[in-house]
Amino acid sequence: MNPFTLKYNPEYFCDRENEILRLNDNISNGLNTLVHSPRRLGKSAMIRHLFFQLEKEKSYETVYVDLFATQNLDDFTKALGETILQKYHSRNIVSGIKNLFKGIHASITFSVDGTPKLDLGLGEGQVQSGISQLFDYLEQRKKPVVVAFDEFQEIATYPEKAEAVLRTLIQNLKNVTFIYSGSSNHILQNMFYSAKQPFYQSSESLVIDKINHDKYSEFIGACFEKFDKKISNPAIEHILEFTETHTYYTHVICNQAFYKSGAYLDTDEAMEITNNYIETRKVDYSNIYHLLPNNQRNLLKAIAKEGFVQKPSAVDFLMKHKLPSSSSTLQALHALAEKEMIYLSMEGYKCYDIFFRRFLERYF
Repeated sequence: MNPFTLKYNPEYFCDRENEILRLNDNISNGLNTLVHSPRRLGKSAMIRHLFFQLEKEKSYETVYVDLFATQNLDDFTKALGETILQKYHSRNIVSGIKNLFKGIHASITFSVDGTPKLDLGLGEGQVQSGISQLFDYLEQRKKPVVVAFDEFQEIATYPEKAEAVLRTLIQNLKNVTFIYSGSSNHILQNMFYSAKQPFYQSSESLVIDKINHDKYSEFIGACFEKFDKKISNPAIEHILEFTETHTYYTHVICNQAFYKSGAYLDTDEAMEITNNYIETRKVDYSNIYHLLPNNQRNLLKAIAKEGFVQKPSAVDFLMKHKLPSSSSTLQALHALAEKEMIYLSMEGYKCYDIFFRRFLERYF
């Protein structure tokens, strides 16, 4: 068993104690919460760990819905319905459909792995009714229910007025608390912080940052020791410096380090592992890099070399990296942000993909 799995495993979950305590407090007080951060910092795993604890304590029922692949309210209804069917009616899907949807034609098919797939014959005006029936079902549960919508920013792209529909239905629920999780900060901020939007001031906000460096270091060492392996402190430091203590990238490298090392992993071997990993991604990253227009390519390379840039239109930065005018650079900056190749952090603009940044540092 490799403890540095990229899938949630409660046995190998690192920290997030303060964040989970905050979420617990909000749930206890009936407050909905917006959870957001850059991608791959562990929001989904944190919510799953919270749900694991709540289900273990048997104080709440939990429903986790991933909205990433949804494109409209029909898809939203199917995703929520399928999740509820799996949780509450896995033994009798047909009976579950009858309980969930009244006056709506619904049938079920099964994927290869046995996952139920809903087919809803939602006529005009029935979408809101379908969602309402699903929420009513949760509202009538004996225990309070916590629903997490992951990648919640997707509803902003629906062709319907999805935010208004959902806000209208959600605000009447008393037995259900919601967690809205997402990564596209500019979209989520507009959804929840703009006075013109339906979800304005409808939830508490929780911004997820990197895991504490010392706690992460201790966690990595403990995982190796549990399997009678040892990793030197300098080797851990190299890994955390290389990955900038970013959850996903740290786990990827630690996963490699764990299965490629013997009884003891020192700094030299850790450096070899990180170097080799970037080498394996060289072709992919090179193709992505060369598909970018010249201005975007040069700006991305400059940001990667700097680590972070507070003022990308500043004259000294433009001259140092031989970039064009400030207007052209800002245009390239906006395009890279839209492609989610860079993002604005508290430090400044940074490369989204840390491995991509290390690739650019090495080869360009």
